[in-house]
Amino acid sequence: MTTTRIAVVGDIHHGQDTQTKRGSMALALLDRFVAEVNRGSFDAVIDLGDRISDEDPERDRLLQSDVAMCFARLAVAHHHLSGNHDVACLTLADNEALFDLPSGSRALIIGDVRCVFWQPDVRLTRARGLHLSAGDLDVLVRLLGQDDRPTLLVSHVPLSGHAQTGNYYFEANPRHATYAEAAEIRQAIADAPCPVVALAGHVHWNTLTTVDATPHLTLQSLTETFISGDPAEAFGVLEIESDELRWVVRGREPVSIKLPWPTKKSRWRAPLPSFATSGAA
Repeated sequence: MTTTRIAVVGDIHHGQDTQTKRGSMALALLDRFVAEVNRGSFDAVIDLGDRISDEDPERDRLLQSDVAMCFARLAVAHHHLSGNHDVACLTLADNEALFDLPSGSRALIIGDVRCVFWQPDVRLTRARGLHLSAGDLDVLVRLLGQDDRPTLLVSHVPLSGHAQTGNYYFEANPRHATYAEAAEIRQAIADAPCPVVALAGHVHWNTLTTVDATPHLTLQSLTETFISGDPAEAFGVLEIESDELRWVVRGREPVSIKLPWPTKKSRWRAPLPSFATSGAA
């Protein structure tokens, strides 16, 4: 097996500056990312979504077009998901048309790696939180069930349900950080015939969480400032070779992680029931 190298960027948030996001710097930082990818040796680029900070339909089309022009300068294939800000005023079809590329759920091969891009409902409001729509879970089950090869599962929203303690946005708002149906998603991944490594954005920090033997990685936003006070300038480099996965995040908040690239499905024992109700010790 040769080495598969994928560059990953997410939560670009091109648009107006906010208290914690430097949207006015997004295009310059994205141009720098594109130049670095073009100077390197990569099989593809993955965009995890939230390319813009939404304002209104007309403005959002212009913002997405700016981002699309940056990605068009890449010398390698690029694959996109849409985040909650991308569909706040536009539709998934609008995003696909602006990029002339798919943004829906699909399975594909990048280098030697099977990838599943899952695009469930990402609409998010303060009152609503995150909820799957009818059929979203069925799509995940179908895509994961098509193949028993090791699979990189890519989504905008993290699927681990991991704690948000310390997160600027989500410590007090955990139902906006993952889906209300997290238990059902967790079961679908555990029941899949393929071993999975999951990758997501949305929560604006770098994390590694392992659930049911599945590693879940999240990538910091390109323009987020809540940790260092300056834009994180984050992008990830994922390298998969034989039975090893290497994940390096570059920028102001660097991370370097080495994990097994799982060659066969592993299942943890089901967690014990509550001690208070079961009497277990």
